[in-house]
Amino acid sequence: MVRTPSPVVPLHIEASRVLGWSTAIAVHALALMLLLIPAAQPLITAPRERMRVSWVLPPPPPPIRVHADPAPPKVPRAAVNTQRPPTPLPTLTAPVDDALAVSPLPATEASPPSLAPAPAAAAPTQGAQLQYRSAPPPPYPITAIRLGQQGTVVLRIRVGTDGNPLAVDIEKSSGSRVFDQAARQQVMRHWRFVPATVNGQVVEADGLVPVEFTLPR
Repeated sequence: MVRTPSPVVPLHIEASRVLGWSTAIAVHALALMLLLIPAAQPLITAPRERMRVSWVLPPPPPPIRVHADPAPPKVPRAAVNTQRPPTPLPTLTAPVDDALAVSPLPATEASPPSLAPAPAAAAPTQGAQLQYRSAPPPPYPITAIRLGQQGTVVLRIRVGTDGNPLAVDIEKSSGSRVFDQAARQQVMRHWRFVPATVNGQVVEADGLVPVEFTLPR
C-alpha cells in the first residue's frame, strides 16, 4: 500500500488584513476606555442676587396747630387818672361781647378795659359807660408762633365821640415788639366803641385794655 503525502498549503498572511484588524481592535479599545471614564459634570454657578437699596426718608414734622386760649378774660382793676380833680368819679367799664372772643386762629382775648373820662376843663360828675361795638382779636404773629413766644400788652385807648379810636399808646409793653405792634394796629384799624356819655352828653374817654397772646399748652 502506497501512501501519498498530503500537499502542504503555504500560509500567506496579507499585510492589509493585519492592518485592518489592528485598527479595529484599537478603535474598540479606545471606545471602551472612553466609556469607562466618568463624564465630568459642568460647574453650575448660582446667579448673584441684585442688591436693592432704597432710601427711607423721615416723615415730615407735624404742622404747628395753635388755638386760642379758652381761659376766661382777666378783669383788671380800675385805673385812676391822677390828673382828675379830687372829686371822686365812678369808673367806666366796658363789658366784653362773648361773640367777639372767638377766633379761628390763635389770637388774643380782649379783656374788659378800665375806662376813665379824659381830662377836660369841665369834668363830668356823673358816671359813664363805654361798650365795645366791634373788637375782633388780633391775629397771632407767625414769628411768635415759631419761637413759642407769649405775652400781654396793655394799651391806652382814647375813644372819640364817634366811637372810633383817636389814639392808641403802649401803656405796658409785652416785651415783644411784634405783640405790641399787632395789638396796636388791630385796635386802630378794626375796633369800634359805643361813645361814652355823661349826663346824656357824648364825651371822649380813655381806657386801659390788656391784650393777651397765649399759646395752648
